Amino acid sequence: MRGWRSLLAKDWKMVVRNRILLGVLIIYPFLIMGVIGAAFQETGRPVPVGLVNLDEAREAGSLWICGESGSPAGWRRTLQRRAEDFVAYASGEEALAAFERGEVDALLLVAESSGGEEWCGARIANDRLEAMVGDLEDGWRGLRYYATAGEAESSLRDGECDAALGLLGKAYPYLAETIWLEGENYDAARLLRDFSRDVMEISDYASEKEALADLRSGRLDAVIVIPPGFISRLKTLEEVAGVKVVIDQSNLVKAEFAETGIRGFLSRVSERVVEEKMRAVVAGLYVLVTGGDFFGTQVVGLQEIGDNLRSIRDAVADRPELAGLVEQGIELAETVVADIEDAAAYLRGTALPVDLEVTSVAGRSLAAKDAVVPSLVALSMLWTGVLCGAILMVLEDEEGMRVRLRLTRMGPFALVGSKLLLAGAIVFLQSVVMLFLAVAAFGAFASSMHLALLTTALTALSCIGIGLVLAAFARQVAGAVILSVLVTFPLIFMTGAVFPLSQMPHFMRVIAHAIPLTYALEALSGVMLRGESLADVAWRLAVLLGFGVALLGLGSALVRRKSR
Repeated sequence: MRGWRSLLAKDWKMVVRNRILLGVLIIYPFLIMGVIGAAFQETGRPVPVGLVNLDEAREAGSLWICGESGSPAGWRRTLQRRAEDFVAYASGEEALAAFERGEVDALLLVAESSGGEEWCGARIANDRLEAMVGDLEDGWRGLRYYATAGEAESSLRDGECDAALGLLGKAYPYLAETIWLEGENYDAARLLRDFSRDVMEISDYASEKEALADLRSGRLDAVIVIPPGFISRLKTLEEVAGVKVVIDQSNLVKAEFAETGIRGFLSRVSERVVEEKMRAVVAGLYVLVTGGDFFGTQVVGLQEIGDNLRSIRDAVADRPELAGLVEQGIELAETVVADIEDAAAYLRGTALPVDLEVTSVAGRSLAAKDAVVPSLVALSMLWTGVLCGAILMVLEDEEGMRVRLRLTRMGPFALVGSKLLLAGAIVFLQSVVMLFLAVAAFGAFASSMHLALLTTALTALSCIGIGLVLAAFARQVAGAVILSVLVTFPLIFMTGAVFPLSQMPHFMRVIAHAIPLTYALEALSGVMLRGESLADVAWRLAVLLGFGVALLGLGSALVRRKSR
């Protein structure tokens, strides 16, 4: 027993004297929980959302309706037939200049069978224009609304539509109406702001293009586009008001937060609108039962009719045939009353006034496998790069190679340079294999593979640089491995790989942007999932290159200082 106590005392002293091991056993769990707690402490923070409100009064500017018309030439003839004055233009510049000068009330842009575009304009009476807009919205498929001609042209050139009608903003019918809810009058913007106050942080944008640019850059988690006539459709019993929502599916957690929050507050809007609409309809239905004003017409209620029939039935009780006919009338009145009550209950339960159309900023729906590939590749580079950079340097110390190399004529940077080339090749080739397997074998989406490879190459420099810095504080391979684990594991939670940066507190977002892996994740997600170009991610790649050069320089200096 005495021997066991001696061994335990010896092991305890060994643990206490080994600072790295002591940190792993005692301090590190508190460090990890502190990092996780700091990242998650503001869970429930309002989601940053961009709002493009096309259902507002527009004294200046234009409104464009785009869609699949089925017959662009046919709609051109329709505009010409209804117009008081019709003009065909040689170019879009000429057409838009005339539109801005107020020479025409409407512009029609159609795709020609040859692949070109045709512009025409018209002066048209308000009633005819309103009728044409109604026919167009009923006849065109895949309707899209834009605030600028540039967005409409891009939609047509990208094949999303074959025709676009441009109107002066104030010319669109049923624009900027209000709805009465909970004792207050709401327009479209105020309705969404008030009902989303607890879950959304809304920023206004003049056009969808501007909002999508900020969505791709990470400033927003979602974009909501309110179409023109939204409130008018919301108030109409037989119509559904559509809302377009664009989310960034390159981060599954962020996308889920955004979509859940938007669906949540829109469901509250739906509930309140249903209550108001059904209150009016049910009140009208019950007028048929009780009597009174039925939308401007005085009616005798079925209950009163039933009471009168019962009095008649009692009066003709001695005439069975006539009493039987009256009884049938009473049963019919009671059946109609019951049917009206059932109809009112059915309307309350089935009315759904808001329809949510969710799309992705990538232009296509992304699966889970698509969204996780950039994160897996980035985390793999972090782990492998740090380990390679640290272990290769420390292993050389253990084998005494550094002392021998000093006797040669090799320069002071050759030692670090050789490790950088070897570790860089390992990390880059590993990333290439992962990317090609994900795309070729598992069908993951990648819009730009060559930019993804460029991003991995620059990321590898930063990860290896971190490894070189850690190598200066380890004397054995085991210590280098432990230090690598201690450093890389918290970074997983601090760079947006697990939890979206938009939901973190401000000081955590500041720390996250001091870590190269954050920029690697954003750049990889951008070029693989959001269709971003080299110009879009150039600044992130420049930051990665700067981090790589700085960390490699610092690591080299620390390693040379250690070897003296």
